[in-house]
Amino acid sequence: MCFVKDDHYQFLLSYFPDNIIFFRFKTLLSNTIAILKKRNITDKVRIDLESFKMMILDYFTDIARLKDFQDIEHTNVQKIYGYQLYWFLRRHPIQIIQEFPKNFDINEKVAIALFLPRILKEAGIDQNKPSGTAAKNFINLLFYNMKYRTYTPQSLELMIEAFLVGRQWGT
Repeated sequence: MCFVKDDHYQFLLSYFPDNIIFFRFKTLLSNTIAILKKRNITDKVRIDLESFKMMILDYFTDIARLKDFQDIEHTNVQKIYGYQLYWFLRRHPIQIIQEFPKNFDINEKVAIALFLPRILKEAGIDQNKPSGTAAKNFINLLFYNMKYRTYTPQSLELMIEAFLVGRQWGT
């Protein structure tokens, strides 16, 4: 199966095997569905698969450009999560099809649920629900910035790097 069918994205195949791109799509889609099931809202939202696919292709396009520009072979985790998070938020792949309480900002909420456990794992922090005032303040500030502030892939990368460094300094 060839995931990269659009002519504009064929160049990605020289950077990443098609199965890598498809695997990332499949993994993030599966994780997103699991989050929606856990929230018990699968009948109230739908995932726009075209937007989800474009999110993956946009992410890999940015990473390919970074590899060329910075002359790097491997991408660090801060870039990986920063750029994936950015494109998830830009593409808004989750669409509301039926009203439900607190449905506004569903993409931002799912993005946090999708990427924060990965970032916590990188920091060596138990992935179970973060607890404590500092964790809640961080999540609230992250959500607020995703919703109301200007962000870029680079600012999200910086946030992730700062989080990981802060974790190291805090031990």
